[in-house]
This record gives sequence, C-alpha cells and structure tokens, in this order.
Amino acid sequence: MKIRHLPFVLALVGLSFLSPSVLRASHIVGGVITYTFIKRDTVNPKLITYHFTLKVYRDIFGSNGTQLDARANIAILLQNANGAYALYRSKQIPISSTKTLDINKPPCSEVPANIGVEEGIYEWDEQLVESSTSYAVTYQRCCRNNTIANIYNPGTTGATYTVEITAESQRTNNNSPVFNNFPPSVICANESLNYDHSATDTEGDQLVYSFCGAFIGGSSGGTPGPTPAGNNIGKPPYSFVNYRLPNYSINAPIGGSPIVKINSNTGIITGTPNVLGQFVVTVCVEEYRNGVLIGKIFRDFQFNVVSCRRTVVTAITSDSTAGKEFYVSGCENVTLTIDNQSYDRANISSFYWEFDMRGNKVRFNDWSPTVVFSDTGVYKGVLRLNPNANCSDSAFVTVKVGGKLFPTFNVKYDTCVAGAVAFTGDVRTSIPLKSMFWDYGDGFRDTNSLVTSHFFKTPGTKNVLFAVKDRVGCIGDTTISFNWQPAPPILIVEPNTFAGCAPATVSFVNRSTPIDTTYKIIWDFGDGTFGSAISPKHIYTYPDTFSIKLMITSPIGCYKEAIFRSWIKVKSVPKADFDWSPKVINNLNPSVSFRDSSSADVIGWRWYFSEKAYSSQKNPPFTYRDTGIQTVKLYVTNQNGCVDSIFKTLYIEPEMTFHFPNAFSPNYDSVNDVFKGTGFLYGMKSYRMLVWNRWGEKIFESTNPNEGWNGQKNNVGIQVPEGIYLFEVEYVTPKNKRVLKRDFLTLYR
Repeated sequence: MKIRHLPFVLALVGLSFLSPSVLRASHIVGGVITYTFIKRDTVNPKLITYHFTLKVYRDIFGSNGTQLDARANIAILLQNANGAYALYRSKQIPISSTKTLDINKPPCSEVPANIGVEEGIYEWDEQLVESSTSYAVTYQRCCRNNTIANIYNPGTTGATYTVEITAESQRTNNNSPVFNNFPPSVICANESLNYDHSATDTEGDQLVYSFCGAFIGGSSGGTPGPTPAGNNIGKPPYSFVNYRLPNYSINAPIGGSPIVKINSNTGIITGTPNVLGQFVVTVCVEEYRNGVLIGKIFRDFQFNVVSCRRTVVTAITSDSTAGKEFYVSGCENVTLTIDNQSYDRANISSFYWEFDMRGNKVRFNDWSPTVVFSDTGVYKGVLRLNPNANCSDSAFVTVKVGGKLFPTFNVKYDTCVAGAVAFTGDVRTSIPLKSMFWDYGDGFRDTNSLVTSHFFKTPGTKNVLFAVKDRVGCIGDTTISFNWQPAPPILIVEPNTFAGCAPATVSFVNRSTPIDTTYKIIWDFGDGTFGSAISPKHIYTYPDTFSIKLMITSPIGCYKEAIFRSWIKVKSVPKADFDWSPKVINNLNPSVSFRDSSSADVIGWRWYFSEKAYSSQKNPPFTYRDTGIQTVKLYVTNQNGCVDSIFKTLYIEPEMTFHFPNAFSPNYDSVNDVFKGTGFLYGMKSYRMLVWNRWGEKIFESTNPNEGWNGQKNNVGIQVPEGIYLFEVEYVTPKNKRVLKRDFLTLYR
C-alpha cells in the first residue's frame, strides 16, 4: 500500500487594509475534502458507498462580488498498478449550503472590520468498487488572493483540494479524520498564538499533525474559476506552490519569534507571528492504525496576521517591564503612589491591587493606590482587571524600596612590585544593583564590575572612589586613599644606543614607570661623573665607550637598578688647520696656494673660498677676483666620520697704476690722438683732470678717468694750437690715498 503526500493547508483571508489595486477576483482562501463510510452492498460486498464533504472558503471582502461555484466539478481518479492515476469518474455537485463564518475575533481585541469568510459545503454519496489501489477525489479552483505574502504569484496560482482513499482504508471501512474547529481568520501580530487545529477520528486511529505544502491547481495562470471535471482535471501527484524562500517554507509558513509551529501529537499551533500579512498555511493529518499509515487529509486555509488593539490592558509607570511583570521603585521613601495607566477604562468594570506585606495579603481598591511600606526590601503584588471575567488582564508588581547604600572595597597590591592594583567591591543590599562605578583619580574609570584592577602610571597617594546605584535608584559611594610607591618593574632608558663625536651631548629620557620627583635617582654616566635628574643631559668630553648605570629608590625604600653596558660610544675628532702663500695678496697677484696642516687622521677635506667656490683637494690653489677681506672655511673628516672646521681670513690688497704721456698729436690718424692716463684703475676714487694753456686759461676738465682731451677747447670747441700745456690730475687710490700729479704736456699737429 502506497500513501502519497496529501497536505492540509491553512490560507489567510484577504484583508482590505491591503491596497485595493491588488484585490482581484482571486478569492479562494481554503478548502478540505473528507469522507465517511456508509455501507457495503449486501449482494456485492466489493461495492462501497461513501459520503463525501467538500468545504470551500472564500474571502467576502476580497472577491469583488465573485461567488462560490453553484456546482463543483469533482474528479474521481483511480490509481493503476504502476502508481499512475487515470480519470475514473467525474461529477458536478451542486452546492449544499453556505454561511458566513464567525471570524473568531481574539478576545479583548479590536481587529480590522473588513475581514470575512464564507463557507460553501458540497455533499454527495458515491459508490466505489473496492480496489487494491487508491482512489483520489479532487476539486480544483482558481485563484488565491493576490496579497498572500509567503508564496510567489498568488493571484494566478490556483488550489487543489483532494483526499486519498487507500486500499487499506477501503478494506477496513475506514472513515477519514474530521477537523474539530474552523481555523482562526484573524491572528494578532506579536501576541502568543495557541490554536487547537486537531481532528477527530471515529475509529480512534493515531493522528499525526504536520505543516506541509499547499497544492497548485485550477486554472493557475489563467481564467479564475473551477477546472472542468473531464480529462483536463489534474492528476496526482500534484505540484506544490512556490514558497518565498528563505523567509518562508513548508515547515515555516508564517515565521515568527518564536517561530510558529504545530505539535505533531496534539495539532496545537503555537508561536508568535511578528510580520503583518496573509499567509498560506498547510496542515496534514496522517492516520495510523497499528503503526501502519492508512490515510491522510489536509486543509488549505489563509491566515490573516493583523495589528490588533487590546481593549483591556494593564499598564503601570515603572522602571522596567518584562512581559506582564512591572517594577515600581522608591528610595528612602516608604510611601509610594503607584501610577495605574491601564486601559480602556470603559471596558474595565472591576479591579483590585493586592500586596504581600511580610506575609499578610493586603488589598487596595483605589485606581492608583498610595501604599505605605513598613521597611526597605522587596514586595510582591498583583493588579487584576475584570477578575474572573472573559475579558480580563493582570500584571504582577514588584515594589522595591531601598535606602542609602554603604559600599566598601578592598585594595590589594605588592608594595614594591609595580603591578596592577586589585579592587574588590562589596555592598549589602536586598535590591539588585543597577550600576557600579570606579574612579581611579587619574582620569581612568571602570563601570559595572565589583571586581576590577588598574595599573597606575604615576606613583603617589591614590584616592579611589567606588560608587553604586541599585535598581530603585538609591546610591552610595566610598573613597579609599593609599600610597602607591613601588619601584619600576623594569628600567627603560632612551636612547638605548648612541654613537657620536666628542664632545658628545646625550639627552637621556627615563621612561621607567612609576617614578616622580619623590624618588631618589642616581645616574652613573661611566666617565666618573654622576647625575640625579629624572631625565638628565650629559656631555662626554673625550672619546671612549661608556656603560650607564641607573639606580632608583622609591620613597618607601623599594630599590631597582640596571646597567646598560657599552651604550655610549664617543669617537675622536680631527683637528683642522691650514696655511697659505704668498702672505701678501693683491689684485695684481690674486692667486693663492692653500696648504692643509690638519691632524694626521684626516681623510677628507672641504674648502669654501666663497659661497659658490669650493674644493675637496687637500692643498688646493685659488685665484681671487675681488679685493678686500675674504673668509676661507676648511672642514675636515676623519675615518670615524667626525668633523672639525676652522675659519681664517685673508686680505686681498687693492693696487692700481696710472701713467700719463708727455705729448700727443690729435691729427686723427688713430695714433695718440687723445691725451689721457693708462694703467690698472680698479678701485680708483674721486678722479679729476684739468688742462690749462700758457695764459692760464682752463681749456679742459673731466671727472671720468676713461675720458681724455682731444685737443679742442672743452673737447667741442676750436682746435688749440701746438704748444706746451699744463695738466693736473687728482684722484684717491683704493687705499684712500690722495694723489696729485701736475706736469707739462706737448701738443703736436
């Protein structure tokens, strides 16, 4: 005997809170087929009569006036020996009855008004011949509501409602199970679901419940309406609808947190749906007898998950809320007024508060009662709305009354070892602590821990604060002072290596911690000198390799030392010197030969004669272009890379020569036509030349040494006659010596 997978499906009713533009004539929201054994024929016992019931559900508001089928096209199919089905018989069954179902509105809740389901029932008796294979009775219909969220293309996806009558079921005159309750049309989002989806079996067979896949059927993708019952009817096995994975699946058709699931033994569906919408949910009921599967039915229905508004709800102003338990707190005040914000008052006909006062039950009938609590501590109470009524609610109240807190803490650390200081806090209170706070006094803080530790970067007197706050809001704090003056666990000095030329200045940075000015610090620089600063600067005057020793003693006598061997390497420095020749240098003889006379270890030279003139020769020559004081710089380098320098000044004396002829002939033959002086005139100052004739008349004057007399009066007048003339030249030399020259000259024509 082979049992095929025939699922039972729950589908959510269409909601007009969804966009009207997507509400087509699609309206089928579920269906189920069951059967009852009636009799066997007395003449031919192989003829069995069954009573079949088809229930089809439609969405009243989402169908745009489309009605249930007046006649349902039913196909009866018979399985052959190979497992394939063929049409055995087709029927058109008129609708027996219709009714609008109660939507099973959740108690104490307001739900959307536009939700409604109509049930159509089709019933008939059918005589079948007992077979060694299964019969399938099938009804197919298009289409589902277009707004279903958990499958693809619901508006063009039809449904198949079918039931299988197995050979074992035929042989044993079996009746199919029948569902006990109509599925809930409305489920409130974010509220716990507990729906009994069980069925009853008249033979008492074992029933196993599960979610399973909904079947595609009817004119899927085509014209809404029933499928003809002839050879065009779909044949088992039927295909499942296409679920929107991964959010929805056959086993998780709605989702939720916790996820909506069905108990396999009881058929009870539980969970908390948390997504609004319409969902196809399929529930199968498998029927076992003596451990053998003899049948299966399914129901296909559409669930609406909507946002409900509860009409009777307990609400209290509280510090925190978890479900229906509220916390109302007070601190150092044992008289509390509890603010009752429950709603809706119009739906609350009775209420009371009850508190356990140290073992005595005390009731209060005020809406927001003022309660005097005898002492600090925790008190349990309850608020009940409409007690013993169908629409009721209650909340448990915990009143926590606290007082000022007196926290303490222990401090633990090694006196001389600079490690983390451990702190252990303690506070005696019956109210749970809400927060804890440590302030170490050095800018660092910790929270929410009774046990903590901290490493201080600097020594000294520490003032540590420990503060607490309980759930009521009561606070308390304490401060402990202690001296923390250990020796550093390790002495750290920078630089950890140094190589330089004497004299070498080394700045030592003491990064050891913890230390401050209260610590005794001794440095042994290795050259016979000592220091006491935290981070000293020291000059090494001679070349050598030096080891450093650092000794630190804390104010309470904790001692630490470290030797840093061969850290400082001071190298020898060369001695720069030079000479030159000749010693007397002037512009007439400006070339100089420089001679290095530095120490013998020099291997490199750099001479600077001016900003742009330099040489790297050991004994370079140089020719000066300018007179005056000139600075020569020599930098020398030895094999250690150390450098020495020396600056010396040279004086380049300015010299000049100036000579005049005793005659000239201005006859324009380009030879001796002009009377003027010749020589080296660089640096000449205040030049003046005058020429007089023998009668004492001045006939030429000039202040330009490059301008001569051409034999004309003032060089532009008439030509003067041949003869003897008197001239006078006066000028100042570069050395500021005044020179006056007066003599006679002869002019020839």
